[in-house]
Amino acid sequence: MTRVQKIGTTFAAAGGIWLLGMLGWLPLSETVRADVWPALPLLALVSLGAYAFINIGYNLLVFRECPEAYYELMQEIQEAKGDLRAKNVDVA
Repeated sequence: MTRVQKIGTTFAAAGGIWLLGMLGWLPLSETVRADVWPALPLLALVSLGAYAFINIGYNLLVFRECPEAYYELMQEIQEAKGDLRAKNVDVA
């Protein structure tokens, strides 16, 4: 099973359980069914966003410096500027 299939299966199962709760087929108290259960998809979306934000921030903090990649990129930028200047394009 591919990763996309696993994620799709998980979302389908979670959505099915949520729908069963919304339809009243799960034994939930009336307070939970009326107040908490409808907000679960929003809570899941906010949690996913927070996880993504934290994950990206952490990976930016521990990103290894690559001096050789920096110099290679700067060389490519200079080459591109030279090509543009040869075509009479104003490059800052």
